[in-house]
Amino acid sequence: MLISYIIGIIIQRNCIILTTKSLFLFCLIVLFLSFISYGRRWNLTGVFLLLCFLLFGMLNTSFQSQPLGSNHIYQFVSKPGILTGRICEAKFDSNHQYLEILLSVQSFKEYDQHYAVQGKVLLIINGDGSSLQYGDLIEAKVVLQEPPLPNNFGEFNYREYLARQKIFVTDRINIDQVVLITSKRQIGLPYLKNSLRNKIENKIDILYRYPYNALIKAVTTGNRKEIPLEWELIFQDAGTMHILAISGLHVGIIASVLFFIFKLIPYLGRRKNLSYTLIIVFLLGYAAIAGFRPSVNRATLMFITMLGARYFNRPYHLSNSLYWTAFLLLFYQPLLLFDAGFLLSFTVTFFIIFLYPIIKEKLNFLPLCISQPLAVSTAAWLGMAPLSAYFFYKVSFIALLSNLIIVPLISVILVLGIISIGFSVIYLPFARLFVLLNQIFINFLIQITKVFTSLPFAAIYLAQPKIYQIIYCYLFIISFALILSYWFKLNMEKKKKIFWVMFVSLTIFLTTTAAFSPNLLSIHFINVGQGDSILIRTPQKKNILIDGGGATYGDFDVGRQIVIPYLRRLGVRNIDLMVLTHPDLDHLKGLIPVLKEMKVKMVIDSGIGSEDRTYSEFHSLITENKDIFHYQVDAGDTISIEPDLKIIALNSANMSTYGYDNNFNNHSIVLKLLYGKTSFLFTADIEELAEINMLYWDNLLKSDVLKVAHHGSITSSTDRFLEKVQPEVAVISVGINNFNHPHPDVIGRLEVYCQRLFRTDFNGTVLISSNGQKYYIRTLR
Repeated sequence: MLISYIIGIIIQRNCIILTTKSLFLFCLIVLFLSFISYGRRWNLTGVFLLLCFLLFGMLNTSFQSQPLGSNHIYQFVSKPGILTGRICEAKFDSNHQYLEILLSVQSFKEYDQHYAVQGKVLLIINGDGSSLQYGDLIEAKVVLQEPPLPNNFGEFNYREYLARQKIFVTDRINIDQVVLITSKRQIGLPYLKNSLRNKIENKIDILYRYPYNALIKAVTTGNRKEIPLEWELIFQDAGTMHILAISGLHVGIIASVLFFIFKLIPYLGRRKNLSYTLIIVFLLGYAAIAGFRPSVNRATLMFITMLGARYFNRPYHLSNSLYWTAFLLLFYQPLLLFDAGFLLSFTVTFFIIFLYPIIKEKLNFLPLCISQPLAVSTAAWLGMAPLSAYFFYKVSFIALLSNLIIVPLISVILVLGIISIGFSVIYLPFARLFVLLNQIFINFLIQITKVFTSLPFAAIYLAQPKIYQIIYCYLFIISFALILSYWFKLNMEKKKKIFWVMFVSLTIFLTTTAAFSPNLLSIHFINVGQGDSILIRTPQKKNILIDGGGATYGDFDVGRQIVIPYLRRLGVRNIDLMVLTHPDLDHLKGLIPVLKEMKVKMVIDSGIGSEDRTYSEFHSLITENKDIFHYQVDAGDTISIEPDLKIIALNSANMSTYGYDNNFNNHSIVLKLLYGKTSFLFTADIEELAEINMLYWDNLLKSDVLKVAHHGSITSSTDRFLEKVQPEVAVISVGINNFNHPHPDVIGRLEVYCQRLFRTDFNGTVLISSNGQKYYIRTLR
């Protein structure tokens, strides 16, 4: 039933074959047929019921994936107006630069018309919004928008993430666009939940200094925003990132503590049903404080099911409890099926339930104190590894060992954290004793995690696997475990058959994987907003990175948050050639994290310097790393990458022609890439003067694909230049800007000279592949 329901969710989410009304009608028909089949004792009742669950999965997904009601606030997308609503959640970002508030909306004023509306709106408010709190009724001047879609292949889908919370509209505004109508608090469960969470976090801030308070907040209330980046990275490499997110581990610890406490109280010890009821109330309260995350919900519902079975004296089956819990959560929100936390929590739990007894049996030669935790750790790792590769492009091998030590440690830290918070209400000096003890354990946790991550091959980065590869991995693990458990009970003939079936399936899998990875030249125009970043992967898997993008203003780290994840997703572990075309920040900034986190073999630039500290850091990183070969390229230089593939520099620093001013654009490195019969021209930010100067290259300028200069600025892409290039395809790397990029006149000229025009702000990633004879274009949208 669960599998049929899940298949229905997948079909509807990816295909959208039928409307909600049609699906409802088909559900009724199939349900009616199942009743008839049961009454007449046909053998099709089970088939009809499974089909009914499949259709129900499609129906529920269709129903939950869209705004409901004719008066939903979604109908006012892109319309300016004044929104009235009550704050049901308010939280600052980690740097306290902006406030996120979730509004339960009541009305929308468009011009002089008032409309009663319903739904949720997420507002991001710049400025000091500390006066806004839960329960406030406010007015906000807005132009509502749909949440943004991913900018590049494989990126986090923020729109779908908000849709899982039934949020379909958002806006970013300034604090002066918000008016507080009334600060009257509505006392209720949501208010109590927010108030309790804030009080707990305030107590933690009083008891613990930074960064210890950040870790205690993460494991008690689920607030991970203050965790130092260094700590996050080492926990990722150690394969223990799950300890920082409230999960089944934390719920299990708290439930165990509650069981222990209630046993010590004579009145509750004799009344098990009352203690079970209190534990359920505590767990539900804890799940609410933690934000009802999928992993917390899974563990809480499974504990409630177990206590319910004890209450009614019924047998408790872990696997059935897991399936039932999954069905309940997916019934509430089908899109949770595509949530990383949901998939990891349920998959790891399933593999622990399924593999633990098999592995433990094979480890019975070890003492029980070793075999039990090792079996759990191994089963959890096998369940987590394929999904970890898919979501995080990384597999931690050291996790098999690190979890054996770090999980008990975090259990102690969580218990001491709860005790210190509890005693702080009664007697603060006594609570500080537990704080001091806990800080010792936290220091030990960090140090032991650093030791694990420093070991060779602690973790490796992998290209993001395809869905079919993940499914095959899991089927292979399950099949191998079953074979292992029954191997000695099988005769030789069956063993031979099983061996050949496994061998043939593995051969087909590897052959199919190789067939889907042809040796092509691939050029990725990465969507970095207003900037340039281009990744070139050669047929022999060498990696060339031209520029790294980078926001000119603000603290958004394009390199760390866009470029590096994109490279990791493709399995890029090192850069063979890095090119800085010129030192403008929208080309330079994103290269800094790449230099810090990846092995770079060669860097070329034009030799044009900059007084900006970002360029100074770039230059220092290169000169300090003796393994990087640094070269200042001149016009006419040729770089041979591999057979049939070469790069020619057509422009670089030229002081006599372009001058010495701070406008680096005309000094940009321009590269012509030749691969077989296909050619590509990368023009960075050159303007008209450089374009005219380059005309002497004559026919060498002619290219199949042109990376349009300077984001489509009116100062570039002149008629004379385009006439020489004669591109079939043009790509503009551009984002939201105040420079009128790309200029309408440039768009008009490009439409005259080329057959197809792509823009990263409209199309997302633009991927062009070539076999040396033809090229193929694929875009995100």
